[in-house]
Amino acid sequence: MKKFFKLFVLVLLVTFANSGIASAEITKNFYGYQVKNINIRELVLEINNAIDAYQGDDKFKPVENVSNAYIYSDSNCSYFVKLYPSNQNTNIYVVSNEKYDVEKNELTDFLTYYGYKFAKLEDDAALKEYKFDFYALARKQQLGNFYISPDLVKPLKTGMKAINNKMAKDNKKTSVFPYTPDTEPIDLDCVDTTSYYDENAKISIIQKEYRLKQKENKYVHAYEYILTNKNNSNATVTATSERLAALKDVTTESFVDLDRLDMIDTVGTFPPVLIMTAGTSALLSVPNWVRLAKITAESKRFSNALPENYELKQQADMRILVLKYKDDPKPLNFNIKFANGDEHNITF
Repeated sequence: MKKFFKLFVLVLLVTFANSGIASAEITKNFYGYQVKNINIRELVLEINNAIDAYQGDDKFKPVENVSNAYIYSDSNCSYFVKLYPSNQNTNIYVVSNEKYDVEKNELTDFLTYYGYKFAKLEDDAALKEYKFDFYALARKQQLGNFYISPDLVKPLKTGMKAINNKMAKDNKKTSVFPYTPDTEPIDLDCVDTTSYYDENAKISIIQKEYRLKQKENKYVHAYEYILTNKNNSNATVTATSERLAALKDVTTESFVDLDRLDMIDTVGTFPPVLIMTAGTSALLSVPNWVRLAKITAESKRFSNALPENYELKQQADMRILVLKYKDDPKPLNFNIKFANGDEHNITF
């Protein structure tokens, strides 16, 4: 009861602090669409080509330094759009002001004009993740006239990240767990699949990206690499990366976030629009250590060290599981040495 009372008082304080926005409305304008049977790379190409070819007023603008994100604005409506991979489909996330028509707008007109099949996005896990991504971008002031309240625990999270980065400096291996082959099925949503084939080395690589189930999915995604040696010679494989997410990074950042409250956020152009997003973590009775244990259990499988001089026999394959930061996913670098003396370096 005492904790709930403190939460109520905090809500009132933030509300009064924002009372100067006289014309603001409380709303929740978050929407999602899923475009069927077209992956994100193909759809982004179509959208960018359409924007470049458009001869009228330039109302759709790409967000600077943010992949696959756009801002649309005119005298009646403004909204933020970001595209996400959904394996062979593409998800589109929209945050708008009050005047946005979810059924018919410039975006749905574009999809209809090009004959794409689309429907309302019903994936709650995806929508929660995309919402957090929007908050992070808005707080970095990367979205023009879209505003949001400050992150109340940003100083603590920034300090944790600085410590983790300092500890990981010049450390190519970001885990104390040795590499071991993993052949068990992965029970996670696959959001993207890409492949690469090196003709000279006769090495094929399939990369799959997964959304985790616990709260660490706000910061990291799980990746699976499958290397197949189609060469007639055995090989040794050593993998490195400029930066991967280690288990300690995931647990410290997720733990700081467990009691994080998004109390009252502002988003919009003019006039501003208030979005009420009272976090439920302060009201739930699940202990932090229970949630942290689930996060640790889920992330640990993807936190092993990268392989070093691993023997990959001819016509055989190997699997590597890693965690990558969503905002800066670094590739893996593979050094492959064959028994016949050939050596190849692949970055993917």
